[in-house]
Formats: sequence, C-alpha cells, structure tokens
Amino acid sequence: MRSEEIRKTFIKFFEKHGHKLVPSSSLVPRDPTVLLTLAGMLQFKPIFLGIEKARFKTATSCQKCVRMNDIEQVGRTTRHQTFFEMLGNFSFGGYFKKEAIAYAWELLTDVYKLPKEKLFVAVFEKDDEAAEIWEKQMGLPLDKLVRLGEDNNFWAVGPTGPCGPCSEIYFDFGPEKGCGRPDCAPGCDCDRFLELWNLVFIEFDRKEDGQLKPLPQKGIDTGMGLERICRVLEGADSNFETDLFQPMIKKILELSRVKDNQLSTRIVADHLRAMTYLIADGAYPGNEKRGYVVRRIIRRSVVHGRKLGIEGSFLFKLVPTVIEMGQHNYPELKKNKDLIIDLIKLEEESFEARLEDGMKLIMAVMEKNKAAKVVPGEEAFKLHDTFGFPIDITREIAAEAGFKVDQKAFEAAMEKQREMARGSGRAQKEKRLEALKLAQEKYKPTHFVGYEKEECETKVVGLLPDENGIILEKTPFYPEGGGQTADTGILHIQGKELIVQDVFGSIGGVIVHAVDSIEEIKPGEKAKATINVSRRHATQNHHTATHLLHAALRKSLGESVKQSGSFVGPDRLRFDYSYPSALNSSQILEIEKFVNQRIKDKIKLDISQKSYEEAVKAGAMALFGEKYGDRVRVVQVPGTSTELCAGCHVSNTADITFFKILKDEALQSGVRRIEAVAGQPAKVAVMFRAKAMRDSIMEQINKHKKLQREMSGLGGEIMLEPAIFQVDIDEINRIAQAIDEVDPDKVKKFSDHLQGRIEWLEGRNHKLEAEIDKLRTQEVAKMGDDLASEAKEIAGKKVILKEVSKIPIEHLRVIADKVKDKLGSCVIILASAFEDKVVFLVTVSDDLAQGGVNAGHIMQAMAEATGGKGGGRPNKAEGGGKDPSKIKDALEKALQILSK
Repeated sequence: MRSEEIRKTFIKFFEKHGHKLVPSSSLVPRDPTVLLTLAGMLQFKPIFLGIEKARFKTATSCQKCVRMNDIEQVGRTTRHQTFFEMLGNFSFGGYFKKEAIAYAWELLTDVYKLPKEKLFVAVFEKDDEAAEIWEKQMGLPLDKLVRLGEDNNFWAVGPTGPCGPCSEIYFDFGPEKGCGRPDCAPGCDCDRFLELWNLVFIEFDRKEDGQLKPLPQKGIDTGMGLERICRVLEGADSNFETDLFQPMIKKILELSRVKDNQLSTRIVADHLRAMTYLIADGAYPGNEKRGYVVRRIIRRSVVHGRKLGIEGSFLFKLVPTVIEMGQHNYPELKKNKDLIIDLIKLEEESFEARLEDGMKLIMAVMEKNKAAKVVPGEEAFKLHDTFGFPIDITREIAAEAGFKVDQKAFEAAMEKQREMARGSGRAQKEKRLEALKLAQEKYKPTHFVGYEKEECETKVVGLLPDENGIILEKTPFYPEGGGQTADTGILHIQGKELIVQDVFGSIGGVIVHAVDSIEEIKPGEKAKATINVSRRHATQNHHTATHLLHAALRKSLGESVKQSGSFVGPDRLRFDYSYPSALNSSQILEIEKFVNQRIKDKIKLDISQKSYEEAVKAGAMALFGEKYGDRVRVVQVPGTSTELCAGCHVSNTADITFFKILKDEALQSGVRRIEAVAGQPAKVAVMFRAKAMRDSIMEQINKHKKLQREMSGLGGEIMLEPAIFQVDIDEINRIAQAIDEVDPDKVKKFSDHLQGRIEWLEGRNHKLEAEIDKLRTQEVAKMGDDLASEAKEIAGKKVILKEVSKIPIEHLRVIADKVKDKLGSCVIILASAFEDKVVFLVTVSDDLAQGGVNAGHIMQAMAEATGGKGGGRPNKAEGGGKDPSKIKDALEKALQILSK
C-alpha cells in the first residue's frame, strides 16, 4: 500500500463513520501563542478550550505539521522529521474512549491488516478505564499492555485547562531492531518500538491548585504520523525509504558527488519538504520567529549539501520534485511554485556569500581552543549573529572534530540580546497578551457594532487594572488586528470623559479599551462610546486602498504575489508582499494607475456575511495564517478584489479620492514593502512633490545661469538654447500657489512634466560642468608653465613657494606636474584658499628627496600652522588647514625648513 492510498483509506474510514472532513490548516497558525502548526488538534484548540462552538460533533483531517524540537535527530534516527503529515480523528462532546479505541483498532487490524501480535499499547498508569477497554473489549493480551507515567501518557493544553490521559499504539519491529536491554519496551528510545498513533482523551479541567475536575463535555484528539504508518505498511526500514521521500532522495543523489553520506542526504530531503511547505503557507526566510525557522532549515541544508559535494545553489532545483509529489493534496504548492523557488534561491545565495567566512572562523576558533576541545559560547554566538550559523550547525561541525560548544555561555549571550530586544517594548506586548487571555476566560465576547455605528450607548462589564482597560458590553471601537490600527475616541461614564488611547482584543472575542484612567469606574455603570470619526474614515480609505493595491500587484506582477503583512493607519498604509526584485518606475506607475482608475470608477463595495465554503467557492481570497469560522465577512470591490476581511472599509471607492506610492523597499530576502498614502494624505504628498519639483527646476535654472557666467569668464562658448531651455516661471508659480485647489491627478501630471524638464536641465548642466573643468585644466596648465619662471634658489635648490587663488587640490596637482616637467630638480610648495578651507601641495623631485628634503615633514609643519593636518611621502604630500588667514605663516614655516 502506497502513501496516497494510505491517506485516502484513513479519511474514507472516518467519513464512513460520520466524521466531517476538515482541510489541513496553514502551517502558520492564527493562534498568536504558537509559532507553527504542531499537530492536527491545533485548529480545533478554541473548541476544546470552549472559546468557539463546534460546527460538527466529529471530524477527521490530514494536517500539515512542523516540529523543530527534534531537528538534531533528523536523519540520525529512522523516524524523526521536521515536516510531517498527521492523520487524525476528533470528537467534540460526541463519542469517547470506547469508540475512539475501537475505531483505531479496527482501522489498523481489519483495514490496514497489521498483525495484532505486532501491536503494543501504552496507557496512562492511572487510566484503568482505557486499560480495561483494550484488554476486555479489544482482546489485547496483558503482556502487550504497558502503563506509563504522566510524562509519557498524559496530555495537557498548558499548566491549567483541558487535559487528559492518552493511549499510544506502538508497532514492534522485533528484538533484532532493539537496544538489547531486558527492560526494552514501548517508550524506549531505540528503534524496536515505533509509536504509530496517539489517542488523547480530554476529560479533565486542571485547576490552579492542581485538582482535576471532570469536563462537562469530553473530547477526543488523535494523531497518527503518515510517514510512520507508511513505513510499516510499505515494509521499509525507515521513514526515508518510503515513497514520501525516495523521489527526492534520488534527485539529491543525482546532484551529489558523495553518494555514501546517508545522514546529509536524509537531512536535505527532510528539510526540503519543510521549507517548501512553509513558504507555500506564507512563512518566509527572516530573522525572527517562524521566518528564522525557515532560514535555519535552508542554511542547515546548504551546509549538508556541501558535505555531499554539491557546490553552488541547489535546493531550488529540487523544489519541483516536492511540489509534484504534494500538489494533488495541497494545491497551494503549485500555486506558489515560482515564489517558493525564488525565495529559496535568494536565501541560498545570501548564505553562500557568508558561508566560507563562517567556516574559516569556526576552524580558526577550534584551532585556537584545540587543547580544551571546546568552542567558546561567545564565538558560537558570533557565528550565529554575524555569519548566520544556527547553533545546531555549529554544534554539528564542532562534534565532527571532537569538540563541544559551551552552550551555557552561548545561551547567556543570546539572553543578553533578547533582554535588549525586550527593552524595546516586547515585554509590554507579552504582558498585554497575558491580560487579554485572562479576560477572554472571564468575560463574554464584546458585541462589536463599529461596522454600522460610530457611537453607541453601552455599559461597563469588566476592568483590567494593569492595562487601564475597560471592557464594554458592546462597542463601536475597532481593536487593533488584521493589520488595521485601533480606533481612538472618548468614553463618557458617570459624567467622566475618558480618552481611549488604544483598543485591543478581537472581533468576536473580548475587546479592551485602554484609557487614561479607570479610577472610580465600576462594572455595571452605563457608558457612551464615541470613536474619532475623522481618524476612522482616513483609516478606512487606507484599508480599502490596500485591497486595491493587492489586486494591482497581482495583476501587474503575477498571481504568485502574496501578502505577507500589512499595516493600515489613518496617515498611511504599509503592504508587505512576496516578490524577488525591486519595482521599476514604470511598474509603480502602472500600479498607481490601476488603483486610481478604480477610485475614479466610483465602485460601490459589496460587504456580506457568507459561509466559508461559499465565499472561497466564489473566489474570495483567504490569507494564509488566518483561521476562519463557519461564517466569514467578505469584502468585495466588484470586478477587482474579493477578500475575507474583518476590517473597516469605505462604502464606495470614490471616498478614497486618490492613491500614491511613496516607496518600495526590500524588507528581507524575497519580501518587499510598499508604503503608500490614500485620500487627503495622498493629495498632500502629490502637492508637496509638485512644489518640490518647482523649487528643483528653479535651482537648476539658477545653476545653469551661474555656469554660463563661469563659461563666459573662461572664454568658452555659451551653450544656452532658448527654444528648448526656456520655462514659463510665472506658470509654474501660478500652479504651485493654487495647488491646494487643483485635481491631484492633474498635479501629478504637472509634476511628471517638470521632472522631465529637471532631468534635461541636469544633463545640460553636467555637460557645462565638464566643459568648464576642461577649460580650467587648460588654464592651470598654462599657469604651471608661467610659474616655472618664478623659481628661486634656496640653499642650492630651485624652489617654487606660492599661494594661488581659489584652486582645488586636483588643479594644484596639474600645476605642480607642469612646473616639475620644466624645472626637473626642484621643490614645489603650493597653497590655496578654496571654499573657506586651506589646501596644500608639496612636491619634491626624487634626487632632492633622496638628499634629505622630505615633503611629508614640510607638509606637517604647514598644516599645523593653519589648524589642520597633513603628511605624505618624502617626494609628495598633501594636506589642509582651517584658517586661510594663516597661509603666509605656513609658507614662512616651509621656507625656514628649506633654509636649514
């Protein structure tokens, strides 16, 4: 039986028994307390916690998962992976232990046909009920039943809350695969017993004092690793020998020059799956959180690629194989193929640039510490922080050479860095999240009326003293979320006017209003809540503009463009998106034109509530990392954009009035950020640009006239071309002064027109400057010829000692070269006051320099006389000073040195 059939068989079995098939959720979870999706139950966690109501009593799924806790075991054992698929069945107040155990036993023994004598079961040591079901109803012999402690066989969502015992089903590969110890049994770390399936019975609520209170609604959460059951059913020696890995391993070996390094081959194969699926779900390489997970596995794979003799970027070449294998079950892989390949290639190339230097450093560190055989923690941190080496890579390289890493010192350096980061506000954020979690457990969800109303009568239901927080029965205040900033405004309570400074929580959950003070405020008191309307309207402009921008990017750059973050505020918007290269000016203009055309078209938005399935079928875009309930809010700009969104929007695109991109910049490898403005801020931005263009063109015109005067003074030909050059200054001033009343689109065209004129003038001015420089060079060269005739003899040497007017150092060099060509053996000392500074040049012919005349010593004395610095070689030195009035003193110093 192959993996595809094994997966389908599992799902069909539970569908036949009345379970609802639920699609895999994203690897980027909506739960802010969890970095990555670790198990099939995570998307159902709000149901088990009682926060959400289940839409069905029983469910089944095949869930994508990533776990990093065993990353250093990957490839070293037969069973560990970072990315894996978890087959599961779940019950929310439906069936319980008896049915869950029966389903598992029937599927394994009757459907998959596993021999019963090969199956062992571990139960929680105090779970007599489960033990009895296994023994008496399933017929499991007592010698196949093992009781284990809480560490192994008791599951909990956290220190408090839902929890319960579990039963683990193991497959026995036989004593020949074991460790040989007499006590070898399920739970042993050797390869004999493979844990196949874990059945969790959620039946208790653990209180703060440790007491276990029975839950009114019991639950079932089971998980079986697809890779593990495939290994057993395919008769493979390890997970890596199954059809889930073999096509990738064959491709890796085709690129590899070292064919017998099984460890590195397996690590690359495992990590390749993880990075591909993570990027497809919107986790991109970065320096923090899940971004660092992706970066870490890519960099680890690059290092192991080198051990396989693979030079240069190679991971991106293997991505199509992963996608081909998984796209049938996970269509997001194919949809994001180009993006995945581009981001992995960029990350590989970025790390390769530092890999060699990092390897040299670790080799040097090990050479320096070869007696102790320990890599100091500070050096390991430097490798991590400067060269991007994850600590596990450093440990592996060190271990291969017989070294250890001072882990404690490394952790201390990391903690010091974290402390600095926490000082920037993260601690406050964590504190707020904890307060919100407690509020959600204590209070009912706040009724949000902000889509329809800007103020409402309500009442206080709770307080959060540490946050100066007020929880209302209902509110028009939007809490920060989905990229949109929170509303601000006023609460009137018992004659007091409280300023709402921030709002946090979630639509559909508890919403907390952070105010300036909660003194004398009590639960139950009536309140009137009023938002800052102008701020909300400006924010709405930017939020709808963000949807239009997203649509414009996908139309202009391709559908592989994905949103990876956003911020929507009253004064601007920020949009992070996946794309490997910078936008050029024509692309930016095209995107702006697309958005502004939709604004001009005055499109009425269609905002509705639909079932999730209905919305997605209708083409609504669901963002990765978001979890959607049964009913979702659909925001549609007809003919342009349809997204699932809980944010606040305009009713008609005409309300936005105008849109302008301020900048496009790289955020990290493969991810870019656009900052833009809409509405009044966009008008202001365009008007400021027009005024800046006006000032810039005046500057270029004045510069041009000045250069023409210089040109004329040098005897050059005047280059003024009136037919092309002349600009109606009065017209520019008229538009600039009346700019606040001008259509922003017309102002933009005016600015673009002026930009063209400015660029033309800059080109003409560059030509003038080049011509002037040429004329000046000719002039100073003639000056050098004339100056040679002024040579004086001092102490038997021909000397030129001269102050020249307003000549830069590069022209002093031309003069000195000309004099030297004429005189041969000589000393040339030149000084000039240029742009309020003093510049000096001393040149000594080689014969005199060898005779003891030192240009550097002369220069040092002259520079000091004018409050500056200088020095150089015996035959040539340059320097400067600050006080032009001291030039004569400096020349006198030089004369004294020469006279000696």
